[in-house]
Amino acid sequence: MITKPIVPVFVVIPVFLLILAGYIVGVVRKKTDIFPKILKIARVTVLMVLVFLVNLRIMGKRYNVDVELKNIDVLFVVDTTISMWAEDYNGNSTRMSAVQRDCAYIMDSLSGSNFSLIRFDNRSQILAPFTQDQRNVSDAFATITKPDKYYAKGTTINVVYEDMRDMLTSSSKKDDRLTIVFFISDGEITADEEPMSFAGLENLVDGGAVLGYGTADGGKMLDDSYAYIRDPETGNDAVSKMNEVTLQDLAAELDIEYIHMDKQTNVEYLLDSIKSGSSMQMASSDDVSYEDTYYYYAIPLLLLLIIEMVLIIRRGRI
Repeated sequence: MITKPIVPVFVVIPVFLLILAGYIVGVVRKKTDIFPKILKIARVTVLMVLVFLVNLRIMGKRYNVDVELKNIDVLFVVDTTISMWAEDYNGNSTRMSAVQRDCAYIMDSLSGSNFSLIRFDNRSQILAPFTQDQRNVSDAFATITKPDKYYAKGTTINVVYEDMRDMLTSSSKKDDRLTIVFFISDGEITADEEPMSFAGLENLVDGGAVLGYGTADGGKMLDDSYAYIRDPETGNDAVSKMNEVTLQDLAAELDIEYIHMDKQTNVEYLLDSIKSGSSMQMASSDDVSYEDTYYYYAIPLLLLLIIEMVLIIRRGRI
């Protein structure tokens, strides 16, 4: 259970205690029998406790809730090589910071879909299989960190092919699903290896885009010591330049669009198109939801208030 107070507890508690203390003092001073005094104090105490519980908004967990979901599987394939930390996005922001913001925006726009995340640098890794739990995928994005410069061994997109094939195949086996891919990279190839063709995956993809980050002028990259990484051949600061040709070729092989991402709105029209081509269906979500339980306390509170009103009308006092 969790609580989401309407009025902060640190405000409510002292106010309620002052009110209750003042009431008790007033009742005790009256020259009446002890039993009616106890009964009055008990009634008002119960009322205030119920008001406190309603204000506290105690919420219980619910599992396997039936929700309206989109018939979309969204696969993010993210280049996490060190060049993705080049500082050439809208000034001196890193490419990766923009990627993480843009992917969060895409997930919010396509909320109700299944999401999956693959990252790749020297190797490929499935960080999140397809899941309805958007928070789980967001947490997976948060684990992406800049690789050590000594770990980097050159960039190639070839390493991610098999994991992409496996995830796309698993999605294609589902009935009435749209499989959407967002392949995210700067397209820079530094390994002594020719890019392989991804055309064999085209029949497993229903839509999406290759999203390109970076500029033709390029950007420098900080290492862990907050100094810029040096080019060992020249001794100068290394500069990473995006390669749109590689990305455009990949988009053509997958039969999806290529979009240069220099601002978030560049992908809006595509998201609108994906949503308009999808359908909604009722399904059991694996997300945890929370349900208000205030009515458990509001009903007895209402009954006690009615009783108090009757007593006031009949006796002219509480």
